[in-house]
Amino acid sequence: MTHHPAGRGSTGWRTVNAAVAGVVGGAGGVAVVRAIAGPGQVRIGVLIGSGALVAGMAASWALSSPRRRTARPRLPGGRPLRARVHPVAWFGPVAGSVVAMLAWAGVAHSSGSGWVQAVGALLAAVLFSGIVLPMVPARRGSVHCSASPADAHAGRPFEITLVANGPLRVRPRFPPGPPARAEGPVHGPRSVEVTFNPDRRAVLETVVVELGSCAPFGILWWAKEVEVSLPRPLHVAPRSGEPGPAHALADHTHGDAWLRRPAESGEPRGVRPYQPGDARRSVHWPASAHTGTLMVREYERQTDDPVVVEVTLSGDPVEAETETEQVMATVGRYLRTGRAVVLGTDEVGGRSRRLVRDRVDLGRRLARAVPPPPGRAPPAPTDLRWGKRS
Repeated sequence: MTHHPAGRGSTGWRTVNAAVAGVVGGAGGVAVVRAIAGPGQVRIGVLIGSGALVAGMAASWALSSPRRRTARPRLPGGRPLRARVHPVAWFGPVAGSVVAMLAWAGVAHSSGSGWVQAVGALLAAVLFSGIVLPMVPARRGSVHCSASPADAHAGRPFEITLVANGPLRVRPRFPPGPPARAEGPVHGPRSVEVTFNPDRRAVLETVVVELGSCAPFGILWWAKEVEVSLPRPLHVAPRSGEPGPAHALADHTHGDAWLRRPAESGEPRGVRPYQPGDARRSVHWPASAHTGTLMVREYERQTDDPVVVEVTLSGDPVEAETETEQVMATVGRYLRTGRAVVLGTDEVGGRSRRLVRDRVDLGRRLARAVPPPPGRAPPAPTDLRWGKRS
């Protein structure tokens, strides 16, 4: 979420300003018509003054609104947060109501019966109430989070518990998810489990939901979007992508990265078939000639030292997501085999380089990872590296 400072002023002051502007506009309209057309045209002046009164109040209210003077918060996709109550899919219900009223008016005009006109008036009241009244509970609706998990995974749904102050429809907007209903008594709070389905890694301190209501007749939905603070940060770990070859490191000395096996040391313990990434100097030619298959020497090596993984994310969000998915899979494979891993990532507070405790810690580290600041030198070569060379 992108936040901006709230505008100055309050609803009370905006109402006073609108009233003053409307009264001045109305009095000015009456005075102008009286001066031009004379005292006999005061009725026309009153009509023009009434129009100026309404127009002045509306213009003063709109221009003094703090949301007009300041930029609104925006969702990650760039769309502004629709914090004001607004009708949802309004054309169908409104057009249907107008057509129904026109049709009933034609029937009432042709029949002339009083009961037909009475039923038409009742129908008009119901349709008008069903279109306008839902705006009140939608505007007063509010929710707060009572419980949320600390960890989640991209592509996997998670649930949080929200407490609403009335019967509302809660639709997740960021992250997206299916709508849920806060059902219960007409008055009083009620809990609702809302499911979110994040599509990429993130550290969430707030979520955005849409609160809607169509009470009392269900004709038209009115809704608004609100930002709900979570009790604790929620780390969304990246998906687990395709892991790289075991013990592979990216050699950046030749420009484009290519994977090769680390240099072996220690006593030789035998030969094995060649695998992509093996160094040419490790080829055992006599064994290759004897078996007819390319064979390489295999050495004893120390396994107590941790694997050091330096992650340098790309500035492109899509590429960075792919890189974290590959790191999640490869480092997770090391952790499953019991190998210790030291992970180096860039975070908002600077470079972090420490031991990874488990897969949960790995997911949190990758959720907080960001591209490096411009102009910073790349990290020193280690056992495993991701990302382009700076």
